[in-house]
Amino acid sequence: MQTSFYEEKQQLDKKREEADVIYRAFMDKNTQCLDNIIREIRDLTLAEFTKASNRLRKMLQRALQDKSRVAKHAAMLFGLYLTPDYANKLLQEAKVDPQRFSEYYQHHLPQMCQNHLNGKSKFDSMQAFVEEARTAYIII
Repeated sequence: MQTSFYEEKQQLDKKREEADVIYRAFMDKNTQCLDNIIREIRDLTLAEFTKASNRLRKMLQRALQDKSRVAKHAAMLFGLYLTPDYANKLLQEAKVDPQRFSEYYQHHLPQMCQNHLNGKSKFDSMQAFVEEARTAYIII
């Protein structure tokens, strides 16, 4: 029996999720992988900035406790953007597709984060920012 296009696509997505932790964080409905990324970013950040504000600590904790995937993805995206040590760790430990991640991290993510912070159209809400960022990573 021949597999359908949809079955082939599902198998391809599964392989991508297994090979790329960021892809899995975006695609998996279970947020365990995403929560682990946020925890790692939080731990690295708080170890480096021991006097980090209570607001930062609360927002990271809130992203972990909340069920909103948009908030979780935003925390992950800004965490990646602001924590190059974590991005390097992902590459060194082969947890991401090196070409896709490097292209995204160097050429797409910084501009998208800046656009969101500056309220540019298409990035003027958290939801719009996350959707653009997700789409960019998936189609690279």
